[in-house]
Amino acid sequence: LSGGNMKKFLLVALMTLLFCGCSMTGTPSIKVSEYLSKFNSLDELVIQDMESTIQGENLSVENTTIYRNVLQRQYQDLKYDIVEESINGDSAVVIAKITVYDLHTSKMNSEAYMNEHQDEFLDMDNMFDQESYMKYRLENMLSTKDTVSHNISFNLTKKDDEWVIDEIDRVTLEKIHGLYFENQD
Repeated sequence: LSGGNMKKFLLVALMTLLFCGCSMTGTPSIKVSEYLSKFNSLDELVIQDMESTIQGENLSVENTTIYRNVLQRQYQDLKYDIVEESINGDSAVVIAKITVYDLHTSKMNSEAYMNEHQDEFLDMDNMFDQESYMKYRLENMLSTKDTVSHNISFNLTKKDDEWVIDEIDRVTLEKIHGLYFENQD
């Protein structure tokens, strides 16, 4: 390509990229990707929600730190793929496949261990020591390498020419946190 043709080619290529970029920024799939990537980047709102959740658990300082590490690891290592997008007027559904650490199984394994080894979780008065057990359970959650995958359907509504994710339900949050169990409902 000559100098003039190269400039025209680059200009057309740049215009095409800009056009594609503009048309992609507001799609339902992009909105879901943005939502899920906020977990990966530990977005400010994700951290606020995480801290609120942690405070609600009434843990010791040590266990609070471990739990914070469990959730941060879960969020940062969350993997996702957009599987499908369907739009019907001002409504859309985006299906994303996520892969997270299987904290549910880790929790269940910890409970089974505790039930079989209760003497390991007794305090000096031979009473069950909840903090000791929680430390054990949280450390197991922090060290698990087992993962689980779920398909999540995100519903979106177009408001003022912008796609907005509808309220996230409890099941979706349990899947993101790795605490969902298929037969619990």
